[in-house]
Amino acid sequence: MANNLSTLWSSIIIDELIKSDVTHYYISPGMRNAPLVQSLLQRRDEVSLFLGVDERAQSYRALGNAKATGKTSALICTSGTALANYTPAIIEAKKSATPLIVLSADRPIELATSDANQTINQVHFYGHHILADNCLGAPTTEICPQVIRNTVDHLIFRSRYPIKGPVHLNIPLREPIDMTEVHIDEDYVERAKSGFKKSFQTKYFPPTQGLSPLAKESIAKIIKDNPKGLLVVGSLPCSLDKEIIKAFIQKLNWPVFLDISSSLKYNYSIRDNIIPTFDHSEVYEQMSRVKPSAIIHLGGRTTSKHYYRFLEEFADIELISVNWSEEKEDPSQNTDYRMICEVDQFCLEMCEHIQPSENPIRINWSEFTQKKCQLIEESPLSYPVISKKIIDQIEDKQSLYIANSTVVRSFDNYLSMESTKDIDIFTNRGVSGIEGLMASALGAAESMNKYMTLVIGDVSFLHDLNSLQLIKDSKTPMCIVLVNNSGGGIFTLLPIAKEEALLPYLTTPHDLTFESAAEQFSIDYIKVTSTSSFEEAFQNAQKKKNTILIEAIVSNEENIEVYNKLKTVKL
Repeated sequence: MANNLSTLWSSIIIDELIKSDVTHYYISPGMRNAPLVQSLLQRRDEVSLFLGVDERAQSYRALGNAKATGKTSALICTSGTALANYTPAIIEAKKSATPLIVLSADRPIELATSDANQTINQVHFYGHHILADNCLGAPTTEICPQVIRNTVDHLIFRSRYPIKGPVHLNIPLREPIDMTEVHIDEDYVERAKSGFKKSFQTKYFPPTQGLSPLAKESIAKIIKDNPKGLLVVGSLPCSLDKEIIKAFIQKLNWPVFLDISSSLKYNYSIRDNIIPTFDHSEVYEQMSRVKPSAIIHLGGRTTSKHYYRFLEEFADIELISVNWSEEKEDPSQNTDYRMICEVDQFCLEMCEHIQPSENPIRINWSEFTQKKCQLIEESPLSYPVISKKIIDQIEDKQSLYIANSTVVRSFDNYLSMESTKDIDIFTNRGVSGIEGLMASALGAAESMNKYMTLVIGDVSFLHDLNSLQLIKDSKTPMCIVLVNNSGGGIFTLLPIAKEEALLPYLTTPHDLTFESAAEQFSIDYIKVTSTSSFEEAFQNAQKKKNTILIEAIVSNEENIEVYNKLKTVKL
Protein backbone atom coordinates (compact mmCIF):
# COMPACT_ATOMS: atom_id res chain seq x y z
CA MET A 1 0.00 0.00 0.00
CA ALA A 2 2.16 2.84 -1.29
CA ASN A 3 -0.57 5.50 -1.00
CA ASN A 4 1.59 7.37 1.52
CA LEU A 5 4.51 6.65 3.86
CA SER A 6 2.31 5.60 6.78
CA THR A 7 0.51 2.95 4.73
CA LEU A 8 3.74 1.80 3.07
CA TRP A 9 5.60 1.35 6.34
CA SER A 10 2.60 -0.43 7.85
CA SER A 11 2.51 -2.81 4.87
CA ILE A 12 6.21 -3.58 5.29
CA ILE A 13 5.82 -4.24 9.04
CA ILE A 14 2.85 -6.56 8.59
CA ASP A 15 4.49 -8.38 5.68
CA GLU A 16 7.63 -9.12 7.69
CA LEU A 17 5.56 -10.25 10.70
CA ILE A 18 3.67 -12.71 8.52
CA LYS A 19 6.95 -13.98 7.08
CA SER A 20 8.08 -14.47 10.71
CA ASP A 21 5.05 -16.74 11.29
CA VAL A 22 3.07 -14.20 13.31
CA THR A 23 -0.45 -15.01 12.16
CA HIS A 24 -2.75 -14.16 15.10
CA TYR A 25 -3.53 -10.46 15.56
CA TYR A 26 -5.58 -8.97 18.40
CA ILE A 27 -6.84 -5.54 17.39
CA SER A 28 -8.04 -2.82 19.74
CA PRO A 29 -10.09 0.07 18.33
CA GLY A 30 -8.64 3.46 17.44
CA MET A 31 -7.71 5.73 14.56
CA ARG A 32 -3.92 6.08 14.71
CA ASN A 33 -3.48 2.32 14.13
CA ALA A 34 -5.69 2.39 10.99
CA PRO A 35 -2.81 1.86 8.51
CA LEU A 36 -1.70 -1.27 10.38
CA VAL A 37 -5.23 -2.66 10.42
CA GLN A 38 -5.71 -1.80 6.75
CA SER A 39 -2.51 -3.69 5.94
CA LEU A 40 -3.85 -6.73 7.77
CA LEU A 41 -7.14 -6.57 5.90
CA GLN A 42 -5.15 -6.74 2.64
CA ARG A 43 -3.70 -10.07 3.87
CA ARG A 44 -6.83 -11.45 5.50
CA ASP A 45 -6.48 -14.91 3.91
CA GLU A 46 -3.09 -15.37 5.62
CA VAL A 47 -3.94 -14.21 9.16
CA SER A 48 -6.50 -14.58 11.92
CA LEU A 49 -7.93 -11.27 13.17
CA PHE A 50 -9.63 -10.81 16.53
CA LEU A 51 -11.40 -7.56 17.38
CA GLY A 52 -12.19 -6.52 20.94
CA VAL A 53 -13.40 -3.35 22.62
CA ASP A 54 -11.22 -3.44 25.72
CA GLU A 55 -7.42 -3.47 25.46
CA ARG A 56 -6.86 -5.38 28.70
CA ALA A 57 -9.17 -8.19 27.65
CA GLN A 58 -7.57 -8.33 24.20
CA SER A 59 -4.08 -8.59 25.69
CA TYR A 60 -5.07 -11.52 27.88
CA ARG A 61 -6.80 -13.13 24.92
CA ALA A 62 -3.52 -12.89 22.98
CA LEU A 63 -1.68 -14.24 26.03
CA GLY A 64 -3.93 -17.31 26.14
CA ASN A 65 -3.36 -17.93 22.45
CA ALA A 66 0.42 -17.72 22.82
CA LYS A 67 0.36 -20.03 25.87
CA ALA A 68 -1.53 -22.63 23.84
CA THR A 69 0.49 -22.40 20.63
CA GLY A 70 3.94 -21.36 21.85
CA LYS A 71 3.96 -18.87 18.92
CA THR A 72 4.20 -15.08 19.06
CA SER A 73 0.80 -13.36 19.10
CA ALA A 74 0.47 -9.71 18.06
CA LEU A 75 -1.43 -6.89 19.77
CA ILE A 76 -2.30 -3.73 17.84
CA CYS A 77 -3.56 -0.55 19.49
CA THR A 78 -3.86 3.19 19.03
CA SER A 79 -1.90 5.83 20.96
CA GLY A 80 -2.32 7.17 24.48
CA THR A 81 -3.58 5.00 27.33
CA ALA A 82 -4.38 2.09 25.00
CA LEU A 83 -1.01 0.37 25.38
CA ALA A 84 -1.10 1.01 29.15
CA ASN A 85 -4.10 -1.30 29.35
CA TYR A 86 -1.92 -4.12 28.02
CA THR A 87 0.47 -3.84 30.97
CA PRO A 88 -0.89 -6.57 33.31
CA ALA A 89 -0.86 -9.16 30.51
CA ILE A 90 2.62 -8.02 29.44
CA ILE A 91 3.88 -8.59 32.98
CA GLU A 92 2.30 -12.05 33.06
CA ALA A 93 3.83 -12.84 29.65
CA LYS A 94 7.30 -11.84 30.87
CA LYS A 95 7.04 -13.91 34.06
CA SER A 96 5.53 -16.93 32.32
CA ALA A 97 7.85 -16.80 29.26
CA THR A 98 4.99 -16.28 26.79
CA PRO A 99 5.81 -14.67 23.41
CA LEU A 100 3.88 -11.52 22.46
CA ILE A 101 4.56 -8.45 20.33
CA VAL A 102 2.83 -5.12 20.95
CA LEU A 103 2.44 -2.86 17.91
CA SER A 104 1.46 0.51 19.37
CA ALA A 105 0.58 3.30 16.98
CA ASP A 106 1.82 6.70 18.14
CA ARG A 107 1.77 10.38 17.25
CA PRO A 108 5.01 11.70 15.73
CA ILE A 109 7.58 13.27 18.04
CA GLU A 110 6.53 16.88 17.36
CA LEU A 111 3.04 16.08 18.70
CA ALA A 112 4.06 13.70 21.48
CA THR A 113 6.32 16.35 23.02
CA SER A 114 3.88 19.26 22.72
CA ASP A 115 0.95 17.89 24.73
CA ALA A 116 -1.15 17.17 21.66
CA ASN A 117 -4.35 15.22 22.20
CA GLN A 118 -4.01 11.52 23.15
CA THR A 119 -0.25 11.58 23.57
CA ILE A 120 2.07 10.13 26.19
CA ASN A 121 5.70 9.06 26.01
CA GLN A 122 5.39 5.59 24.46
CA VAL A 123 9.09 4.95 23.90
CA HIS A 124 10.49 2.27 26.29
CA PHE A 125 7.00 2.29 27.81
CA TYR A 126 7.09 -1.20 29.36
CA GLY A 127 10.55 -0.86 30.90
CA HIS A 128 12.01 -4.10 32.26
CA HIS A 129 8.71 -5.96 31.79
CA ILE A 130 9.62 -6.76 28.18
CA LEU A 131 12.59 -8.46 26.54
CA ALA A 132 13.20 -5.87 23.81
CA ASP A 133 11.65 -2.80 22.22
CA ASN A 134 12.29 -0.43 19.32
CA CYS A 135 10.99 2.76 17.73
CA LEU A 136 12.27 3.91 14.35
CA GLY A 137 10.42 7.20 14.54
CA ALA A 138 7.85 8.49 12.08
CA PRO A 139 8.05 7.12 8.50
CA THR A 140 10.72 8.75 6.38
CA THR A 141 12.51 7.89 3.16
CA GLU A 142 15.79 8.42 5.04
CA ILE A 143 15.30 4.96 6.59
CA CYS A 144 15.64 2.12 4.09
CA PRO A 145 12.81 -0.45 3.89
CA GLN A 146 15.17 -3.29 4.86
CA VAL A 147 15.89 -1.49 8.17
CA ILE A 148 12.19 -1.70 8.99
CA ARG A 149 12.17 -5.40 8.12
CA ASN A 150 15.22 -6.46 10.07
CA THR A 151 14.00 -4.43 13.07
CA VAL A 152 10.81 -6.53 13.01
CA ASP A 153 12.83 -9.74 12.55
CA HIS A 154 15.02 -8.95 15.53
CA LEU A 155 12.05 -8.21 17.79
CA ILE A 156 10.36 -11.47 16.83
CA PHE A 157 13.63 -13.32 17.47
CA ARG A 158 13.82 -11.71 20.92
CA SER A 159 10.24 -12.77 21.66
CA ARG A 160 11.27 -16.41 21.11
CA TYR A 161 14.98 -16.76 21.93
CA PRO A 162 16.84 -17.30 24.07
CA ILE A 163 13.86 -16.89 26.45
CA LYS A 164 10.28 -16.43 25.26
CA GLY A 165 8.45 -13.29 26.29
CA PRO A 166 6.91 -9.97 25.21
CA VAL A 167 8.47 -7.31 22.94
CA HIS A 168 7.27 -3.88 21.82
CA LEU A 169 7.43 -1.97 18.53
CA ASN A 170 6.27 1.64 18.85
CA ILE A 171 5.16 3.09 15.50
CA PRO A 172 4.68 6.87 15.23
CA LEU A 173 2.58 7.65 12.16
CA ARG A 174 2.07 11.05 10.55
CA GLU A 175 -1.06 12.16 8.76
CA PRO A 176 -2.47 11.07 6.46
CA ILE A 177 -3.26 7.75 8.11
CA ASP A 178 -5.99 6.85 5.67
CA MET A 179 -5.61 5.91 1.99
CA THR A 180 -4.98 9.49 0.82
CA GLU A 181 -2.27 9.51 -1.84
CA VAL A 182 0.91 11.45 -1.12
CA HIS A 183 3.84 11.24 -3.52
CA ILE A 184 6.71 8.93 -2.52
CA ASP A 185 9.97 8.84 -4.46
CA GLU A 186 9.77 6.08 -7.06
CA ASP A 187 13.20 4.77 -6.07
CA TYR A 188 12.03 4.27 -2.47
CA VAL A 189 8.88 2.48 -3.58
CA GLU A 190 10.92 0.14 -5.78
CA ARG A 191 13.26 -0.71 -2.89
CA ALA A 192 10.23 -1.41 -0.74
CA LYS A 193 8.70 -3.65 -3.41
CA SER A 194 11.83 -5.81 -3.58
CA GLY A 195 11.37 -6.76 0.06
CA PHE A 196 7.92 -8.18 -0.62
CA LYS A 197 9.45 -10.59 -3.11
CA LYS A 198 11.91 -12.04 -0.58
CA SER A 199 10.96 -14.88 1.75
CA PHE A 200 12.53 -13.02 4.69
CA GLN A 201 14.84 -10.11 5.44
CA THR A 202 16.97 -11.58 8.26
CA LYS A 203 16.66 -15.23 9.30
CA TYR A 204 17.63 -16.11 12.87
CA PHE A 205 18.70 -19.60 13.87
CA PRO A 206 17.89 -20.51 17.48
CA PRO A 207 20.69 -21.16 19.95
CA THR A 208 21.65 -24.72 20.88
CA GLN A 209 19.59 -25.86 23.84
CA GLY A 210 21.20 -29.21 24.65
CA LEU A 211 23.20 -30.27 27.68
CA SER A 212 26.97 -30.26 27.76
CA PRO A 213 28.77 -33.60 28.30
CA LEU A 214 29.88 -32.37 31.74
CA ALA A 215 26.29 -31.51 32.72
CA LYS A 216 25.01 -34.93 31.63
CA GLU A 217 27.83 -36.70 33.46
CA SER A 218 27.23 -34.68 36.64
CA ILE A 219 23.45 -35.25 36.72
CA ALA A 220 23.81 -38.95 35.87
CA LYS A 221 26.20 -39.36 38.81
CA ILE A 222 23.82 -37.60 41.20
CA ILE A 223 20.98 -39.88 40.09
CA LYS A 224 23.15 -42.97 40.48
CA ASP A 225 24.34 -41.93 43.94
CA ASN A 226 20.83 -41.07 45.16
CA PRO A 227 18.41 -43.96 44.57
CA LYS A 228 16.04 -42.41 47.11
CA GLY A 229 15.45 -39.16 45.29
CA LEU A 230 12.34 -37.13 44.50
CA LEU A 231 11.28 -35.70 41.14
CA VAL A 232 9.29 -32.46 41.22
CA VAL A 233 7.58 -31.08 38.11
CA GLY A 234 6.59 -27.44 38.34
CA SER A 235 5.00 -25.12 35.80
CA LEU A 236 5.53 -26.18 32.18
CA PRO A 237 4.41 -24.66 28.86
CA CYS A 238 1.80 -26.79 27.11
CA SER A 239 3.92 -26.61 23.95
CA LEU A 240 6.56 -28.94 25.44
CA ASP A 241 6.55 -32.64 24.50
CA LYS A 242 4.80 -34.34 27.41
CA GLU A 243 5.59 -37.84 26.17
CA ILE A 244 9.34 -37.25 26.50
CA ILE A 245 8.88 -35.97 30.06
CA LYS A 246 6.69 -38.96 30.92
CA ALA A 247 9.36 -41.29 29.52
CA PHE A 248 11.92 -39.67 31.84
CA ILE A 249 9.59 -40.08 34.81
CA GLN A 250 9.23 -43.77 34.03
CA LYS A 251 12.96 -44.29 33.44
CA LEU A 252 14.02 -42.47 36.62
CA ASN A 253 11.63 -44.46 38.84
CA TRP A 254 11.65 -41.91 41.66
CA PRO A 255 8.45 -40.76 43.41
CA VAL A 256 7.03 -37.68 41.73
CA PHE A 257 5.36 -34.51 42.95
CA LEU A 258 3.39 -32.97 40.06
CA ASP A 259 2.23 -29.37 40.24
CA ILE A 260 -1.14 -28.58 38.70
CA SER A 261 0.54 -26.13 36.28
CA SER A 262 2.73 -28.91 34.88
CA SER A 263 -0.29 -30.12 32.86
CA LEU A 264 0.82 -33.66 33.81
CA LYS A 265 -0.85 -34.12 37.19
CA TYR A 266 -3.89 -36.02 35.95
CA ASN A 267 -1.93 -38.21 33.58
CA TYR A 268 -1.23 -40.21 36.76
CA SER A 269 -3.12 -41.57 39.74
CA ILE A 270 -2.11 -42.25 43.33
CA ARG A 271 -1.05 -45.77 42.31
CA ASP A 272 1.85 -44.38 40.26
CA ASN A 273 3.97 -43.41 43.29
CA ILE A 274 2.82 -39.79 43.02
CA ILE A 275 3.04 -37.50 46.06
CA PRO A 276 -0.55 -36.25 46.45
CA THR A 277 0.30 -32.81 47.90
CA PHE A 278 2.78 -30.99 50.10
CA ASP A 279 0.03 -28.83 51.61
CA HIS A 280 -1.29 -31.41 54.06
CA SER A 281 0.46 -31.81 57.41
CA GLU A 282 0.37 -35.62 57.27
CA VAL A 283 2.03 -35.72 53.85
CA TYR A 284 4.58 -33.10 54.85
CA GLU A 285 5.52 -35.01 58.00
CA GLN A 286 5.77 -38.32 56.16
CA MET A 287 8.02 -36.78 53.50
CA SER A 288 10.11 -35.30 56.31
CA ARG A 289 10.55 -38.77 57.81
CA VAL A 290 11.64 -40.44 54.57
CA LYS A 291 13.50 -37.31 53.39
CA PRO A 292 14.82 -37.76 49.84
CA SER A 293 18.56 -37.30 49.50
CA ALA A 294 18.21 -35.43 46.18
CA ILE A 295 15.50 -33.56 44.29
CA ILE A 296 15.35 -32.86 40.57
CA HIS A 297 12.96 -29.97 39.94
CA LEU A 298 11.75 -29.71 36.34
CA GLY A 299 10.16 -26.49 35.14
CA GLY A 300 9.08 -23.34 36.96
CA ARG A 301 7.61 -22.62 40.36
CA THR A 302 5.14 -24.88 42.14
CA THR A 303 1.80 -23.68 43.48
CA SER A 304 2.59 -25.19 46.89
CA LYS A 305 4.48 -22.87 49.22
CA HIS A 306 4.92 -25.80 51.64
CA TYR A 307 7.18 -27.50 49.11
CA TYR A 308 9.52 -24.52 49.44
CA ARG A 309 9.21 -24.68 53.23
CA PHE A 310 10.33 -28.30 52.94
CA LEU A 311 13.39 -27.24 50.93
CA GLU A 312 14.24 -24.56 53.47
CA GLU A 313 13.88 -26.98 56.39
CA PHE A 314 16.05 -29.63 54.71
CA ALA A 315 18.70 -27.50 53.05
CA ASP A 316 21.09 -30.47 52.92
CA ILE A 317 19.01 -32.12 50.16
CA GLU A 318 20.87 -31.91 46.86
CA LEU A 319 18.64 -29.76 44.63
CA ILE A 320 18.92 -29.73 40.82
CA SER A 321 16.75 -27.22 38.97
CA VAL A 322 16.03 -27.62 35.24
CA ASN A 323 14.38 -24.86 33.22
CA TRP A 324 15.03 -22.65 30.22
CA SER A 325 14.64 -19.34 32.04
CA GLU A 326 16.56 -16.18 32.84
CA GLU A 327 14.82 -15.84 36.19
CA LYS A 328 16.52 -16.90 39.40
CA GLU A 329 13.57 -19.22 40.24
CA ASP A 330 14.87 -20.24 43.64
CA PRO A 331 12.32 -19.31 46.36
CA SER A 332 13.99 -21.63 48.87
CA GLN A 333 17.46 -20.19 48.08
CA ASN A 334 18.88 -23.74 48.13
CA THR A 335 19.45 -24.75 44.49
CA ASP A 336 22.78 -26.58 44.09
CA TYR A 337 22.78 -27.14 40.31
CA ARG A 338 20.97 -25.10 37.68
CA MET A 339 20.47 -26.64 34.22
CA ILE A 340 19.55 -23.97 31.65
CA CYS A 341 17.73 -26.21 29.21
CA GLU A 342 14.25 -26.90 27.89
CA VAL A 343 12.71 -29.50 30.16
CA ASP A 344 11.78 -31.94 27.39
CA GLN A 345 15.28 -31.64 25.88
CA PHE A 346 16.81 -32.39 29.30
CA CYS A 347 14.57 -35.44 29.71
CA LEU A 348 15.35 -36.71 26.22
CA GLU A 349 19.14 -36.47 26.68
CA MET A 350 19.22 -37.78 30.25
CA CYS A 351 17.09 -40.84 29.46
CA GLU A 352 20.10 -42.22 27.56
CA HIS A 353 22.46 -41.77 30.53
CA ILE A 354 20.54 -43.05 33.55
CA GLN A 355 19.35 -46.32 35.01
CA PRO A 356 16.09 -46.72 36.99
CA SER A 357 16.34 -46.57 40.76
CA GLU A 358 16.15 -50.13 42.12
CA ASN A 359 15.18 -49.06 45.63
CA PRO A 360 13.12 -45.85 45.40
CA ILE A 361 11.11 -44.25 48.17
CA ARG A 362 7.66 -45.82 48.18
CA ILE A 363 4.82 -44.63 50.38
CA ASN A 364 1.34 -46.09 50.24
CA TRP A 365 -0.90 -43.05 49.96
CA SER A 366 -3.99 -45.05 48.94
CA GLU A 367 -5.79 -45.15 52.28
CA PHE A 368 -5.04 -41.48 52.94
CA THR A 369 -6.32 -40.47 49.48
CA GLN A 370 -9.36 -42.71 49.82
CA LYS A 371 -10.29 -41.00 53.10
CA LYS A 372 -9.96 -37.59 51.49
CA CYS A 373 -12.04 -38.62 48.46
CA GLN A 374 -14.73 -40.10 50.68
CA LEU A 375 -14.89 -36.95 52.80
CA ILE A 376 -15.21 -34.80 49.67
CA GLU A 377 -17.98 -37.04 48.29
CA GLU A 378 -19.94 -36.58 51.52
CA SER A 379 -19.46 -32.80 51.62
CA PRO A 380 -21.76 -30.00 50.47
CA LEU A 381 -20.94 -28.07 47.31
CA SER A 382 -17.50 -26.51 47.86
CA TYR A 383 -14.20 -25.93 46.10
CA PRO A 384 -12.86 -29.45 46.85
CA VAL A 385 -16.11 -30.98 45.56
CA ILE A 386 -16.07 -28.92 42.36
CA SER A 387 -12.42 -29.66 41.52
CA LYS A 388 -12.89 -33.38 42.15
CA LYS A 389 -16.08 -33.60 40.09
CA ILE A 390 -14.55 -31.72 37.17
CA ILE A 391 -11.46 -33.93 37.04
CA ASP A 392 -13.54 -37.09 37.43
CA GLN A 393 -15.99 -36.10 34.68
CA ILE A 394 -14.03 -34.04 32.17
CA GLU A 395 -13.52 -35.85 28.89
CA ASP A 396 -10.08 -36.96 27.80
CA LYS A 397 -8.20 -34.68 25.37
CA GLN A 398 -9.99 -31.57 26.58
CA SER A 399 -8.57 -28.31 27.97
CA LEU A 400 -8.85 -26.78 31.41
CA TYR A 401 -7.99 -23.19 32.36
CA ILE A 402 -7.65 -22.77 36.12
CA ALA A 403 -7.90 -19.38 37.82
CA ASN A 404 -5.77 -18.31 40.78
CA SER A 405 -6.30 -18.11 44.54
CA THR A 406 -8.52 -20.88 45.98
CA VAL A 407 -9.28 -22.35 42.55
CA VAL A 408 -5.74 -23.37 41.61
CA ARG A 409 -4.95 -24.66 45.10
CA SER A 410 -8.07 -26.79 45.12
CA PHE A 411 -7.05 -28.55 41.91
CA ASP A 412 -3.43 -28.78 43.02
CA ASN A 413 -4.49 -30.70 46.13
CA TYR A 414 -6.61 -33.32 44.33
CA LEU A 415 -5.29 -36.54 42.81
CA SER A 416 -7.45 -39.42 41.63
CA MET A 417 -7.31 -42.88 43.17
CA GLU A 418 -7.30 -44.75 39.87
CA SER A 419 -8.43 -42.81 36.80
CA THR A 420 -6.12 -40.77 34.59
CA LYS A 421 -6.84 -37.99 32.09
CA ASP A 422 -4.74 -36.47 29.34
CA ILE A 423 -5.90 -32.85 29.46
CA ASP A 424 -4.13 -29.59 28.67
CA ILE A 425 -4.06 -27.41 31.76
CA PHE A 426 -3.45 -23.66 31.62
CA THR A 427 -2.83 -21.19 34.42
CA ASN A 428 -1.69 -17.58 34.75
CA ARG A 429 0.86 -18.32 37.46
CA GLY A 430 3.55 -15.94 36.22
CA VAL A 431 2.41 -13.28 38.67
CA SER A 432 -0.80 -15.05 39.79
CA GLY A 433 -3.08 -12.13 38.96
CA ILE A 434 -6.85 -12.45 39.18
CA GLU A 435 -7.70 -10.33 36.11
CA GLY A 436 -8.09 -11.31 32.47
CA LEU A 437 -8.77 -15.00 33.05
CA MET A 438 -11.88 -15.31 30.88
CA ALA A 439 -10.07 -13.59 28.02
CA SER A 440 -7.01 -15.81 28.52
CA ALA A 441 -9.11 -18.96 28.42
CA LEU A 442 -10.89 -17.80 25.28
CA GLY A 443 -7.59 -17.02 23.56
CA ALA A 444 -6.28 -20.48 24.33
CA ALA A 445 -9.53 -22.13 23.25
CA GLU A 446 -9.58 -20.28 19.92
CA SER A 447 -6.20 -21.73 18.97
CA MET A 448 -7.01 -25.36 19.89
CA ASN A 449 -9.43 -27.91 18.53
CA LYS A 450 -10.47 -28.84 22.07
CA TYR A 451 -13.40 -27.89 24.29
CA MET A 452 -12.26 -25.50 27.02
CA THR A 453 -13.47 -25.42 30.61
CA LEU A 454 -12.58 -22.38 32.69
CA VAL A 455 -12.91 -22.55 36.48
CA ILE A 456 -12.97 -19.09 38.01
CA GLY A 457 -13.86 -17.42 41.30
CA ASP A 458 -16.40 -14.62 41.64
CA VAL A 459 -13.91 -11.79 42.25
CA SER A 460 -11.86 -12.80 39.19
CA PHE A 461 -15.11 -12.99 37.22
CA LEU A 462 -16.01 -9.43 38.27
CA HIS A 463 -12.57 -8.24 37.19
CA ASP A 464 -13.14 -9.58 33.67
CA LEU A 465 -16.86 -9.05 33.03
CA ASN A 466 -16.22 -7.22 29.76
CA SER A 467 -14.69 -10.39 28.31
CA LEU A 468 -18.21 -11.81 28.09
CA GLN A 469 -18.51 -9.63 24.98
CA LEU A 470 -15.54 -11.44 23.42
CA ILE A 471 -16.99 -14.83 24.38
CA LYS A 472 -20.39 -13.89 22.94
CA ASP A 473 -18.89 -12.87 19.60
CA SER A 474 -16.42 -15.76 19.36
CA LYS A 475 -17.23 -18.86 17.34
CA THR A 476 -15.35 -21.00 19.86
CA PRO A 477 -17.53 -22.54 22.58
CA MET A 478 -16.36 -22.85 26.18
CA CYS A 479 -17.72 -23.78 29.58
CA ILE A 480 -17.27 -21.27 32.40
CA VAL A 481 -17.59 -22.71 35.90
CA LEU A 482 -18.04 -19.71 38.19
CA VAL A 483 -17.60 -20.55 41.88
CA ASN A 484 -19.46 -17.83 43.78
CA ASN A 485 -18.81 -17.70 47.52
CA SER A 486 -19.52 -13.96 47.73
CA GLY A 487 -15.96 -12.64 47.88
CA GLY A 488 -12.29 -13.51 48.11
CA GLY A 489 -12.75 -16.69 50.11
CA ILE A 490 -9.08 -17.68 50.12
CA PHE A 491 -8.37 -15.15 52.88
CA THR A 492 -10.91 -16.82 55.15
CA LEU A 493 -8.85 -20.03 54.90
CA LEU A 494 -5.67 -18.30 56.10
CA PRO A 495 -4.58 -17.27 59.62
CA ILE A 496 -5.35 -13.63 58.79
CA ALA A 497 -9.05 -14.55 58.95
CA LYS A 498 -8.78 -13.95 62.72
CA GLU A 499 -8.46 -10.23 62.01
CA GLU A 500 -12.20 -9.60 61.78
CA ALA A 501 -11.98 -5.83 61.24
CA LEU A 502 -9.44 -6.24 58.43
CA LEU A 503 -11.04 -9.20 56.63
CA PRO A 504 -13.77 -7.32 54.65
CA TYR A 505 -11.08 -5.13 53.08
CA LEU A 506 -9.31 -8.25 51.83
CA THR A 507 -12.26 -10.38 50.75
CA THR A 508 -14.31 -7.59 49.04
CA PRO A 509 -17.64 -9.22 49.98
CA HIS A 510 -20.66 -8.84 47.69
CA ASP A 511 -24.16 -10.25 47.27
CA LEU A 512 -24.16 -10.55 43.48
CA THR A 513 -25.15 -13.41 41.24
CA PHE A 514 -24.53 -13.32 37.50
CA GLU A 515 -27.58 -14.59 35.64
CA SER A 516 -28.31 -11.11 34.31
CA ALA A 517 -24.72 -10.79 33.02
CA ALA A 518 -25.13 -14.01 31.04
CA GLU A 519 -28.50 -12.83 29.74
CA GLN A 520 -27.02 -9.46 28.70
CA PHE A 521 -24.50 -11.25 26.46
CA SER A 522 -26.84 -14.05 25.30
CA ILE A 523 -24.82 -16.79 27.01
CA ASP A 524 -26.54 -19.94 28.28
CA TYR A 525 -26.70 -19.96 32.06
CA ILE A 526 -27.52 -22.29 34.90
CA LYS A 527 -27.26 -21.72 38.65
CA VAL A 528 -26.45 -24.73 40.84
CA THR A 529 -26.50 -25.02 44.62
CA SER A 530 -25.88 -28.73 45.22
CA THR A 531 -23.35 -31.36 44.20
CA SER A 532 -25.91 -33.32 42.20
CA SER A 533 -27.09 -30.28 40.24
CA PHE A 534 -23.49 -29.28 39.53
CA GLU A 535 -22.65 -32.78 38.30
CA GLU A 536 -25.64 -32.77 35.96
CA ALA A 537 -24.89 -29.30 34.59
CA PHE A 538 -21.22 -30.08 33.97
CA GLN A 539 -21.96 -33.44 32.33
CA ASN A 540 -24.47 -31.75 30.00
CA ALA A 541 -21.90 -29.12 29.05
CA GLN A 542 -19.39 -31.85 28.24
CA LYS A 543 -21.94 -33.56 26.00
CA LYS A 544 -23.25 -30.45 24.21
CA LYS A 545 -19.92 -28.59 24.09
CA ASN A 546 -21.74 -25.28 24.01
CA THR A 547 -20.89 -21.93 25.54
CA ILE A 548 -22.40 -21.90 29.00
CA LEU A 549 -21.94 -20.21 32.35
CA ILE A 550 -22.43 -22.59 35.28
CA GLU A 551 -22.67 -20.53 38.47
CA ALA A 552 -22.01 -22.68 41.52
CA ILE A 553 -23.28 -20.99 44.68
CA VAL A 554 -21.03 -22.02 47.57
CA SER A 555 -21.51 -21.20 51.24
CA ASN A 556 -18.20 -19.82 52.47
CA GLU A 557 -18.85 -21.19 55.95
CA GLU A 558 -19.47 -24.68 54.59
CA ASN A 559 -16.42 -24.36 52.34
CA ILE A 560 -14.23 -23.51 55.36
CA GLU A 561 -15.70 -26.48 57.25
CA VAL A 562 -14.84 -28.87 54.40
CA TYR A 563 -11.24 -27.63 54.35
CA ASN A 564 -10.96 -27.95 58.11
CA LYS A 565 -12.22 -31.54 57.95
CA LEU A 566 -9.75 -32.39 55.19
CA LYS A 567 -6.92 -31.18 57.43
CA THR A 568 -7.85 -33.85 59.99
CA VAL A 569 -7.41 -36.81 57.60
CA LYS A 570 -4.65 -39.12 58.86
CA LEU A 571 -2.36 -41.52 57.05
